Amino acid sequence: MRRIFSTLPPMLAALLLIAQPAKAQESGAVQTFGDWGYKCDSSEDGTQELCYAFQNVTKKEDGQLVLGARIAYREGQSDPLLVVTVPLGSLLPPGAALMMDGVEPVKMSYFLCAVEGCTTVATPLPSAMVSAMKKGERAVVRVAAPNNQVVGLPLSLMGFTKAMNTLAP
Repeated sequence: MRRIFSTLPPMLAALLLIAQPAKAQESGAVQTFGDWGYKCDSSEDGTQELCYAFQNVTKKEDGQLVLGARIAYREGQSDPLLVVTVPLGSLLPPGAALMMDGVEPVKMSYFLCAVEGCTTVATPLPSAMVSAMKKGERAVVRVAAPNNQVVGLPLSLMGFTKAMNTLAP
Protein backbone atom coordinates (compact mmCIF):
# COMPACT_ATOMS: atom_id res chain seq x y z
CA MET A 1 0.00 0.00 0.00
CA ARG A 2 1.42 3.30 -0.99
CA ARG A 3 1.26 6.99 -0.22
CA ILE A 4 0.05 9.40 -2.88
CA PHE A 5 0.54 13.02 -3.79
CA SER A 6 -1.32 16.25 -4.16
CA THR A 7 0.72 18.88 -5.96
CA LEU A 8 3.95 17.19 -6.98
CA PRO A 9 4.98 16.74 -10.61
CA PRO A 10 4.13 13.26 -11.98
CA MET A 11 7.70 11.92 -11.87
CA LEU A 12 8.16 12.99 -8.25
CA ALA A 13 4.70 11.64 -7.50
CA ALA A 14 5.68 8.22 -8.83
CA LEU A 15 8.63 8.19 -6.46
CA LEU A 16 6.37 9.16 -3.56
CA LEU A 17 3.94 6.37 -4.48
CA ILE A 18 6.61 3.72 -4.06
CA ALA A 19 8.26 5.20 -0.98
CA GLN A 20 7.79 3.86 2.54
CA PRO A 21 5.35 0.99 1.95
CA ALA A 22 5.67 -0.29 5.53
CA LYS A 23 4.79 3.08 7.05
CA ALA A 24 1.70 3.36 4.84
CA GLN A 25 0.51 -0.05 6.02
CA GLU A 26 0.86 0.91 9.65
CA SER A 27 -0.89 4.29 9.58
CA GLY A 28 -4.47 5.15 8.70
CA ALA A 29 -7.41 2.85 8.16
CA VAL A 30 -7.91 0.96 4.91
CA GLN A 31 -11.40 0.72 3.48
CA THR A 32 -11.94 -2.37 1.35
CA PHE A 33 -14.21 -2.58 -1.68
CA GLY A 34 -13.97 -6.07 -3.17
CA ASP A 35 -10.39 -6.42 -4.48
CA TRP A 36 -9.68 -2.68 -4.18
CA GLY A 37 -8.67 -0.65 -1.16
CA TYR A 38 -8.88 3.03 -0.31
CA LYS A 39 -6.50 4.75 2.07
CA CYS A 40 -5.54 8.23 3.19
CA ASP A 41 -2.29 9.23 4.88
CA SER A 42 -0.97 12.57 6.07
CA SER A 43 1.89 14.20 4.21
CA GLU A 44 5.28 14.24 5.95
CA ASP A 45 4.69 17.78 7.20
CA GLY A 46 1.08 17.00 8.20
CA THR A 47 -0.41 19.75 6.05
CA GLN A 48 -2.14 17.57 3.44
CA GLU A 49 -4.23 14.43 3.35
CA LEU A 50 -3.00 12.07 0.63
CA CYS A 51 -5.66 9.60 -0.57
CA TYR A 52 -5.55 6.80 -3.16
CA ALA A 53 -7.29 3.64 -4.38
CA PHE A 54 -5.10 0.58 -4.74
CA GLN A 55 -4.84 -3.11 -5.46
CA ASN A 56 -1.89 -5.37 -4.71
CA VAL A 57 -1.76 -8.74 -6.45
CA THR A 58 0.63 -11.13 -4.71
CA LYS A 59 1.75 -14.75 -5.06
CA LYS A 60 -0.11 -17.04 -2.68
CA GLU A 61 3.03 -19.04 -1.87
CA ASP A 62 5.31 -16.28 -0.66
CA GLY A 63 3.38 -13.00 -0.76
CA GLN A 64 5.69 -11.55 -3.43
CA LEU A 65 4.17 -8.60 -5.28
CA VAL A 66 3.13 -9.49 -8.83
CA LEU A 67 1.24 -6.30 -9.61
CA GLY A 68 0.56 -3.16 -7.64
CA ALA A 69 -1.86 -0.52 -8.95
CA ARG A 70 -2.43 2.86 -7.33
CA ILE A 71 -4.79 5.58 -8.50
CA ALA A 72 -5.09 9.12 -7.19
CA TYR A 73 -6.10 12.60 -8.23
CA ARG A 74 -3.62 15.44 -8.27
CA GLU A 75 -4.83 18.92 -7.46
CA GLY A 76 -5.79 20.78 -10.64
CA GLN A 77 -5.98 17.65 -12.81
CA SER A 78 -9.32 16.18 -13.89
CA ASP A 79 -8.08 12.71 -14.88
CA PRO A 80 -6.89 10.38 -12.13
CA LEU A 81 -3.28 9.23 -12.29
CA LEU A 82 -2.29 5.56 -12.40
CA VAL A 83 1.01 4.11 -11.18
CA VAL A 84 1.73 0.39 -11.47
CA THR A 85 4.52 -1.73 -10.05
CA VAL A 86 5.46 -4.94 -11.87
CA PRO A 87 8.05 -7.64 -11.07
CA LEU A 88 11.75 -7.11 -11.61
CA GLY A 89 12.88 -8.67 -14.87
CA SER A 90 10.33 -6.90 -17.06
CA LEU A 91 11.89 -5.34 -20.15
CA LEU A 92 12.03 -1.59 -19.60
CA PRO A 93 12.10 -0.05 -23.12
CA PRO A 94 8.61 -1.21 -24.18
CA GLY A 95 7.05 0.03 -20.94
CA ALA A 96 3.76 -1.35 -19.65
CA ALA A 97 0.20 -0.96 -20.91
CA LEU A 98 -3.20 -1.11 -19.23
CA MET A 99 -5.53 -3.02 -21.55
CA MET A 100 -9.32 -3.44 -21.75
CA ASP A 101 -11.41 -4.57 -24.68
CA GLY A 102 -12.86 -1.72 -26.73
CA VAL A 103 -10.67 1.00 -25.20
CA GLU A 104 -7.39 2.50 -26.34
CA PRO A 105 -4.55 1.05 -24.21
CA VAL A 106 -2.96 3.32 -21.62
CA LYS A 107 0.79 3.16 -22.23
CA MET A 108 3.09 3.75 -19.28
CA SER A 109 6.84 4.34 -19.14
CA TYR A 110 8.93 3.01 -16.29
CA PHE A 111 10.29 5.46 -13.75
CA LEU A 112 12.25 3.41 -11.25
CA CYS A 113 13.14 -0.17 -10.37
CA ALA A 114 13.67 -1.09 -6.72
CA VAL A 115 13.53 -4.23 -4.59
CA GLU A 116 9.73 -4.53 -4.84
CA GLY A 117 9.67 -4.18 -8.66
CA CYS A 118 9.64 -1.65 -11.47
CA THR A 119 7.28 1.29 -11.12
CA THR A 120 5.80 3.41 -13.88
CA VAL A 121 5.56 7.17 -14.15
CA ALA A 122 2.21 8.50 -12.90
CA THR A 123 0.07 8.35 -16.05
CA PRO A 124 -3.36 9.98 -16.61
CA LEU A 125 -6.25 7.54 -16.94
CA PRO A 126 -8.58 8.85 -19.66
CA SER A 127 -12.28 8.95 -18.81
CA ALA A 128 -13.01 6.26 -21.43
CA MET A 129 -10.69 3.84 -19.61
CA VAL A 130 -12.14 4.70 -16.18
CA SER A 131 -15.68 4.14 -17.55
CA ALA A 132 -14.71 0.80 -19.09
CA MET A 133 -13.04 -0.28 -15.85
CA LYS A 134 -16.17 0.60 -13.85
CA LYS A 135 -18.24 -1.63 -16.15
CA GLY A 136 -15.71 -4.45 -16.50
CA GLU A 137 -14.64 -7.41 -14.42
CA ARG A 138 -10.95 -7.52 -15.29
CA ALA A 139 -8.23 -5.44 -16.90
CA VAL A 140 -4.75 -6.57 -17.89
CA VAL A 141 -1.41 -4.86 -17.45
CA ARG A 142 0.86 -6.05 -20.24
CA VAL A 143 4.62 -6.16 -19.84
CA ALA A 144 7.42 -7.64 -21.93
CA ALA A 145 9.46 -10.49 -20.46
CA PRO A 146 13.21 -10.86 -21.08
CA ASN A 147 12.49 -13.42 -23.82
CA ASN A 148 10.42 -10.72 -25.62
CA GLN A 149 7.14 -12.51 -24.90
CA VAL A 150 4.27 -10.32 -23.76
CA VAL A 151 2.87 -11.23 -20.35
CA GLY A 152 -0.57 -10.15 -19.18
CA LEU A 153 -0.88 -9.46 -15.44
CA PRO A 154 -4.55 -9.62 -14.39
CA LEU A 155 -6.10 -6.72 -12.50
CA SER A 156 -9.46 -7.48 -10.89
CA LEU A 157 -12.07 -4.75 -11.18
CA MET A 158 -14.30 -6.12 -8.41
CA GLY A 159 -14.89 -3.11 -6.15
CA PHE A 160 -13.21 -0.65 -8.53
CA THR A 161 -16.32 1.54 -8.94
CA LYS A 162 -16.87 1.93 -5.18
CA ALA A 163 -13.18 2.67 -4.60
CA MET A 164 -13.16 5.30 -7.35
CA ASN A 165 -16.39 6.87 -6.10
CA THR A 166 -14.78 7.18 -2.66
CA LEU A 167 -11.66 8.67 -4.24
CA ALA A 168 -13.51 11.16 -6.45
CA PRO A 169 -12.01 14.68 -6.20
